[in-house]
Amino acid sequence: MKENNFILQEVIDELVDPNKSLSGPLLKLYYFGRLIKNQELINFTSKENKGYDPNDEIPQYRKTRPKLITSVKNRFYDQSLEIPTSMLEPPFNKGLEFLCIYDGISIIEKMEKEFKNSDGAKQEFYRPIPLEMLHPVQDVVDKLFPQYGKLYVQNAQTIGNANIFLEASSSIREKLLELVMDIGEKFGFNIEINSFKANNEENNKTINNIMNNIFNSGDGSVINTGSNNQITNSTSITKGDIENLQKKFKELGIEDADITEITEIVQNEIPNEEQLGEKSKGWIMKIMEKSMEGVGKIAIGASGNLLATIIKGFYGIL
Repeated sequence: MKENNFILQEVIDELVDPNKSLSGPLLKLYYFGRLIKNQELINFTSKENKGYDPNDEIPQYRKTRPKLITSVKNRFYDQSLEIPTSMLEPPFNKGLEFLCIYDGISIIEKMEKEFKNSDGAKQEFYRPIPLEMLHPVQDVVDKLFPQYGKLYVQNAQTIGNANIFLEASSSIREKLLELVMDIGEKFGFNIEINSFKANNEENNKTINNIMNNIFNSGDGSVINTGSNNQITNSTSITKGDIENLQKKFKELGIEDADITEITEIVQNEIPNEEQLGEKSKGWIMKIMEKSMEGVGKIAIGASGNLLATIIKGFYGIL
């Protein structure tokens, strides 16, 4: 790299080589951000390289919708049950809506390799729920499973599709390449730093606009939940579209009679801004029980959270 010049082509060469780590391009772009004093670029590349704090705004490509699994027990019953996160009381429903990857790019690439080499093992990763957060889970269990008597929640965990590590790595690479190409087309692929700084404020605004367009695009309706899920990264859940709703449930192996039932429910039941109605919740639990008992051909990926997400998408409350 020439003195007082930043050569974007060097970053591009590393990004288009899938065998090279993303740490190199991220460090080069971090260095570029320091040269031109662009705090937004500095912060982004630093977080992608070293990892995010839980209080940070996490990019959508680092999120997956999880299953919430709880172990319950009483004198006659000892089993793991799935609880739709949408049925938890606020703020827990929002807090557990997504399972996020906070790790830096080196950890993501390490996990990507491990899951690729797992020889068909179950492609899931787990995150335990802290003990102090079990009481809202207990409340939902009490409401949903009264037929089993008092069930005591022993522990709970969120389970995510491990494909998110592969998707995150791919998304970061593609978005970085788009960023560098757009910057190059605007300022040239061999940027003379002193010339850039002559109009530094305006030029940095241009770069920030490019970044915002790339990293904040899309509606974020990601619903990849669990392994072997048949509906992943879908953005086609359309508000008020009955045919679309029915199609999604058909893809998940839901029986026609059950699809007819939920169709009637969503056309007559009015949810609030965040929570589904009681009939919709009851329908979800019926489908989950069928799935656990092996009734019909319900897909493995038909989690309660996914079913709730599809219904909420119909209502436009995702």
